[in-house]
Amino acid sequence: MTFPKIYKKMNLFSLLLALLWRFGYLIDSKTRLAPRKKRQFKTPLIGVGSLLAGGAGKTPYTAFLAKELKVRGFRLAILCKNTGDENLWFEKNGFDVFTGNRFELCEKLDGKYDVLISDDGLEDRRLSHAFWVCLTWGERAENLRDIIPCGNCRSLWRDHLEIACVKKCSMEWEENAKTADLVFRMEKPKNYCGEILPENSEIIALAGIARPHRFFEGLQKKYSIAKKIECKDHSKNIQKMVIHVLKLGLPVVITEKDAVKLNLQNKNIFVVELKI
Repeated sequence: MTFPKIYKKMNLFSLLLALLWRFGYLIDSKTRLAPRKKRQFKTPLIGVGSLLAGGAGKTPYTAFLAKELKVRGFRLAILCKNTGDENLWFEKNGFDVFTGNRFELCEKLDGKYDVLISDDGLEDRRLSHAFWVCLTWGERAENLRDIIPCGNCRSLWRDHLEIACVKKCSMEWEENAKTADLVFRMEKPKNYCGEILPENSEIIALAGIARPHRFFEGLQKKYSIAKKIECKDHSKNIQKMVIHVLKLGLPVVITEKDAVKLNLQNKNIFVVELKI
């Protein structure tokens, strides 16, 4: 079989999977995740979502938003899924965080806080009382070719009439940074002693996030990457992997999200914080 025929066959298979995903999504949104009638909440909910299947910057933006509200005197709590990194990240930053079914958490916490913030959960239509902020990186999300596995999106724009605010995102070095609503900046890598990694150092870059290409791209601008290591998003093996690559003798640079899962202190581990 020639390469064009194989490619065409793979493309058709991906479209079939996307169709099945779409069918499952529509069924789920009209049954398990359908809105609950006559349910009123006292505590307002801000939802931070994205059509992308991970890697949109929802967690750092949620933390940023929570800090801004906390400074202004709001008593708040953050709702997220228990993946072992988002919840630990929020706890590390001193926030009240609750994991599990977000709708049930809204019922449980109603009236106990001034405001609740949901990290993700845009697909859960039971959260109909939420003010939804959607982070976008220019994804189309218009048809089957734009949803997984053909594309990078979980759903389409027409599925989310509840979105109240769209924030266009960019990394600080990208061309569209001047017109973006949110600009993400990578801080200089630091180890647990607070020492900054000297520029032009040869490093090993390791990331267990959904879209590590931006992390690697940012590091390449100031460092020489000898090895890039991609782990699955929410990977539980980050510590084992870091211990393994430390044996190579080079500084290991990881994301802030991955760092919260480490239980070791080593001067050769450098963490990059993400700022907005």
